[in-house]
Amino acid sequence: MTIRHRPVLATLAAVLTAGALVATAPAVQAASPAPPGTTAPVPIRLSLPAPTGPHPVATTALHLVDQHRTDLWAPTPRPRELMVQLWYPAAGCGSSGRPRAPWTGTAEQAQLESDFLGTTPGHLVWPLTHSLRDAPADRTGRRPVVLYSPGSRGDRSFGTAEAEDLASRGYVVVGIDHTFDAGEVLFPGGPDGRLEVRNTPAVHAMTDDEIVAYRTTDTRFVLDRLTDLAAGGNPDAERRELPSGLGGALDLTAVGMLGHSMGGATAVQTLHDEPRVLAGVTLDGPVLGTAATDGLARPLLLIGASDVRPARDAMWDALWPRLTSWRRQFTLSGSGHLSFSDFAVLLPAARPVLTWPDEQLDQLLGSIDGSRAVAAQRAYLAAFFDLHLRHRPTTLLDSPSPLFPEIVRRR
Repeated sequence: MTIRHRPVLATLAAVLTAGALVATAPAVQAASPAPPGTTAPVPIRLSLPAPTGPHPVATTALHLVDQHRTDLWAPTPRPRELMVQLWYPAAGCGSSGRPRAPWTGTAEQAQLESDFLGTTPGHLVWPLTHSLRDAPADRTGRRPVVLYSPGSRGDRSFGTAEAEDLASRGYVVVGIDHTFDAGEVLFPGGPDGRLEVRNTPAVHAMTDDEIVAYRTTDTRFVLDRLTDLAAGGNPDAERRELPSGLGGALDLTAVGMLGHSMGGATAVQTLHDEPRVLAGVTLDGPVLGTAATDGLARPLLLIGASDVRPARDAMWDALWPRLTSWRRQFTLSGSGHLSFSDFAVLLPAARPVLTWPDEQLDQLLGSIDGSRAVAAQRAYLAAFFDLHLRHRPTTLLDSPSPLFPEIVRRR
């Protein structure tokens, strides 16, 4: 079954049914500046919860160019380009004095505010993350790798809270910006970089199955470049200096994948197509492409929002008997579609300056406290990847936990 994307919050139910991360809404108006003689609002400082593992976390970004593919979404013919971000355990030596990385850059923030949130610039102070920028990698051994794919219109930064936590527990997490489907991607170039924004008409010219196939090809290309990195190469298009020890931190015999919304569909399809990916998680995503009809023979964890979504539920019901390996399905009680991203904690704090109608925001975030949504997901993601990439037994995925009553097992 193919479900066409609806790109506006005015048709929110259709967007969430398709599993896509919402895009710009005509109902979202840019906030007006303060009238003359009045005091502008005090900027709201946003923050992310600290990671919970024992390792300090570092992060760096790579510019990757696929010279063998012409970008089908680019406004002009060019090779397919991606930005990816790695979060990894930092070495203690050489990390002191390193600055913390911003959640996203200034140019991306301005685009996000104007195109997605409809806020006036200056009303929000976006967070610094808990990751040290370009710090050396810990050299005590190779680490399992988890790929991360965000939803439609989503950026790699939207999963920072989960990525940092997994990295603090000893993983290398690789977030992928699917250029021209992502809302905003900043590439190197010139004094301020080159910002590419979502090309909605080009993306929507494809069927959902085609979109997922295209994103899956992105993911497999990233894995190829990570292989080069682990072998001692530098896949960055500008050959920028890499953090010390980064390639040696990658264990590409233990690769998993995580995705939200359409990124969840990408994770499922990648698990179907790519033998190097051993286990996967979809967070409130649809099931599309050949994975929907063929099923999977590798471990899959499905965690869904608690709202009623007949199309998503029908997809998951149809897939379930076609899963022939380890499988679990959970619901995050009280959650909405954006509960599976950093917006679970960022948007409630930003609500006073958002112009989204309250009922839309309530539906997207649900009633669950954002910090509880993040904490529960962190625990279950770590348990899943520990089990299937590190072979560490756990009981968390088999029976209810008094620590996380918000997680309800469905199957």
